Amino acid sequence: MNIQIKKLELIEWIAQMSDTNIISKMDKIRKTYLTITKEKVKPMSLEEFYASIDRAENDIKTGTLCSHQEAEKESENW
Repeated sequence: MNIQIKKLELIEWIAQMSDTNIISKMDKIRKTYLTITKEKVKPMSLEEFYASIDRAENDIKTGTLCSHQEAEKESENW
C-alpha cells in the first residue's frame, strides 16, 4: 500500500464528508493524537545529549551494535 495514495484518498473522502458527527469524531481523534505526540517529544538536555553520544561511542567500541536488517526484523514485532 502506498501511504501517499492512501492519504490522498482520505483527504478526498473527508472533503466530501457532510456528516458533522463523523467530522467531529475525526477532529477529536486528531486532537488526541497531537496531544499524545507532544507529550512524547521533549527537548533533550545537553547532559542527555552528551550521554547519548557516550553510549553510542561505547557501543561502537564494544561491538554491541545490530545491523540495519536486524533492527528492521526486530521492529516487525512492535
